[in-house]
Amino acid sequence: MKGSFEGLYTFLEVAEIYGIDDSCLRKQVARDKFVIGEEVKKMGRTWIITEQAMIKSFGALKFEEYKKKQQKKEQAKEKKLNKVSLNAQKTSKCSGQKRNRSSKKVHSMNEKEEKIRDSWVNGEIKGVELKSFAFNTNDSEQI
Repeated sequence: MKGSFEGLYTFLEVAEIYGIDDSCLRKQVARDKFVIGEEVKKMGRTWIITEQAMIKSFGALKFEEYKKKQQKKEQAKEKKLNKVSLNAQKTSKCSGQKRNRSSKKVHSMNEKEEKIRDSWVNGEIKGVELKSFAFNTNDSEQI
Protein backbone atom coordinates (compact mmCIF):
# COMPACT_ATOMS: atom_id res chain seq x y z
CA MET A 1 0.00 0.00 0.00
CA LYS A 2 1.56 3.29 -1.08
CA GLY A 3 0.49 6.78 -0.11
CA SER A 4 0.71 9.25 2.73
CA PHE A 5 0.04 6.50 5.32
CA GLU A 6 2.92 4.30 4.24
CA GLY A 7 5.03 3.49 7.28
CA LEU A 8 2.11 3.94 9.71
CA TYR A 9 0.36 1.02 11.37
CA THR A 10 -2.60 0.71 13.70
CA PHE A 11 -2.13 -0.95 17.07
CA LEU A 12 -4.29 -3.83 15.82
CA GLU A 13 -1.95 -4.39 12.87
CA VAL A 14 1.09 -4.31 15.16
CA ALA A 15 -0.59 -6.77 17.51
CA GLU A 16 -1.22 -9.10 14.55
CA ILE A 17 2.35 -8.78 13.26
CA TYR A 18 4.02 -9.48 16.60
CA GLY A 19 1.44 -11.82 18.11
CA ILE A 20 0.68 -9.58 21.09
CA ASP A 21 -2.47 -7.97 22.45
CA ASP A 22 -3.14 -4.41 21.32
CA SER A 23 -3.76 -3.42 24.96
CA CYS A 24 -0.03 -4.05 25.51
CA LEU A 25 0.69 -1.14 23.18
CA ARG A 26 -1.79 1.15 24.93
CA LYS A 27 -0.16 0.29 28.27
CA GLN A 28 3.24 1.20 26.83
CA VAL A 29 1.84 4.55 25.73
CA ALA A 30 0.53 5.12 29.27
CA ARG A 31 4.00 4.30 30.65
CA ASP A 32 5.61 6.84 28.27
CA LYS A 33 7.48 4.20 26.23
CA PHE A 34 6.56 6.13 23.06
CA VAL A 35 6.72 9.84 22.26
CA ILE A 36 3.13 10.90 21.59
CA GLY A 37 2.89 13.00 18.44
CA GLU A 38 6.15 11.66 17.00
CA GLU A 39 6.10 7.87 17.39
CA VAL A 40 2.42 7.29 18.17
CA LYS A 41 -0.73 9.31 17.74
CA LYS A 42 -4.38 8.79 18.51
CA MET A 43 -6.75 9.50 15.62
CA GLY A 44 -10.30 9.28 16.92
CA ARG A 45 -10.44 5.96 18.74
CA THR A 46 -7.55 4.43 16.78
CA TRP A 47 -3.91 4.58 17.80
CA ILE A 48 -1.28 4.60 15.06
CA ILE A 49 2.46 3.99 15.34
CA THR A 50 5.36 4.69 13.01
CA GLU A 51 7.28 1.83 11.47
CA GLN A 52 10.51 3.04 13.12
CA ALA A 53 8.99 3.08 16.62
CA MET A 54 7.46 -0.33 16.08
CA ILE A 55 10.79 -1.86 15.01
CA LYS A 56 12.62 -0.08 17.84
CA SER A 57 10.26 -1.58 20.44
CA PHE A 58 9.52 -5.02 19.01
CA GLY A 59 12.34 -5.83 16.58
CA ALA A 60 12.66 -6.20 12.83
CA LEU A 61 12.50 -9.99 12.38
CA LYS A 62 8.73 -10.53 12.59
CA PHE A 63 8.11 -7.28 10.76
CA GLU A 64 10.29 -8.41 7.83
CA GLU A 65 8.40 -11.73 7.72
CA TYR A 66 5.13 -9.79 7.67
CA LYS A 67 6.32 -7.58 4.79
CA LYS A 68 7.39 -10.65 2.77
CA LYS A 69 3.93 -12.18 3.25
CA GLN A 70 2.32 -8.92 2.13
CA GLN A 71 4.53 -8.82 -0.99
CA LYS A 72 3.57 -12.40 -1.85
CA LYS A 73 -0.12 -11.51 -1.48
CA GLU A 74 0.31 -8.47 -3.75
CA GLN A 75 2.15 -10.55 -6.36
CA ALA A 76 -0.59 -13.19 -6.27
CA LYS A 77 -3.22 -10.47 -6.76
CA GLU A 78 -1.33 -8.98 -9.70
CA LYS A 79 -0.86 -12.41 -11.25
CA LYS A 80 -4.57 -13.12 -10.92
CA LEU A 81 -5.48 -9.73 -12.42
CA ASN A 82 -3.09 -10.28 -15.31
CA LYS A 83 -4.61 -13.70 -15.96
CA VAL A 84 -8.12 -12.24 -15.98
CA SER A 85 -6.94 -9.47 -18.31
CA LEU A 86 -5.38 -11.97 -20.73
CA ASN A 87 -8.57 -14.04 -20.78
CA ALA A 88 -10.60 -10.93 -21.52
CA GLN A 89 -8.26 -10.03 -24.39
CA LYS A 90 -8.55 -13.53 -25.87
CA THR A 91 -12.34 -13.37 -25.65
CA SER A 92 -12.47 -9.97 -27.31
CA LYS A 93 -10.17 -11.13 -30.14
CA CYS A 94 -12.41 -14.12 -30.87
CA SER A 95 -15.63 -12.14 -31.02
CA GLY A 96 -14.06 -8.91 -32.29
CA GLN A 97 -15.34 -9.13 -35.86
CA LYS A 98 -18.93 -9.82 -34.83
CA ARG A 99 -18.78 -7.08 -32.23
CA ASN A 100 -17.44 -4.57 -34.78
CA ARG A 101 -20.24 -5.32 -37.23
CA SER A 102 -22.98 -5.01 -34.64
CA SER A 103 -21.48 -1.86 -33.16
CA LYS A 104 -21.42 -0.27 -36.62
CA LYS A 105 -25.13 -1.01 -36.99
CA VAL A 106 -25.88 0.47 -33.60
CA HIS A 107 -23.71 3.47 -34.38
CA SER A 108 -25.50 4.11 -37.68
CA MET A 109 -28.90 3.77 -35.98
CA ASN A 110 -27.84 6.26 -33.33
CA GLU A 111 -26.70 8.70 -36.03
CA LYS A 112 -30.06 8.42 -37.79
CA GLU A 113 -31.97 8.91 -34.56
CA GLU A 114 -29.82 11.92 -33.67
CA LYS A 115 -30.41 13.51 -37.10
CA ILE A 116 -34.16 13.04 -36.74
CA ARG A 117 -34.14 14.44 -33.21
CA ASP A 118 -32.01 17.42 -34.27
CA SER A 119 -34.35 18.09 -37.19
CA TRP A 120 -37.34 18.03 -34.85
CA VAL A 121 -35.60 20.32 -32.31
CA ASN A 122 -34.59 22.77 -35.05
CA GLY A 123 -38.18 22.91 -36.26
CA GLU A 124 -37.53 21.23 -39.59
CA ILE A 125 -40.00 18.47 -38.69
CA LYS A 126 -43.42 19.50 -37.38
CA GLY A 127 -45.48 17.13 -35.25
CA VAL A 128 -45.13 13.40 -34.97
CA GLU A 129 -45.88 10.95 -37.74
CA LEU A 130 -48.13 8.12 -36.62
CA LYS A 131 -48.67 4.99 -38.59
CA SER A 132 -52.04 3.33 -38.30
CA PHE A 133 -52.46 -0.35 -37.76
CA ALA A 134 -55.54 -2.45 -38.28
CA PHE A 135 -56.09 -5.26 -35.85
CA ASN A 136 -58.41 -8.12 -36.58
CA THR A 137 -60.20 -8.78 -33.32
CA ASN A 138 -62.52 -11.36 -34.77
CA ASP A 139 -61.47 -14.79 -33.54
CA SER A 140 -63.55 -16.67 -36.09
CA GLU A 141 -61.97 -17.64 -39.38
CA GLN A 142 -63.15 -15.74 -42.38
CA ILE A 143 -63.37 -17.55 -45.71
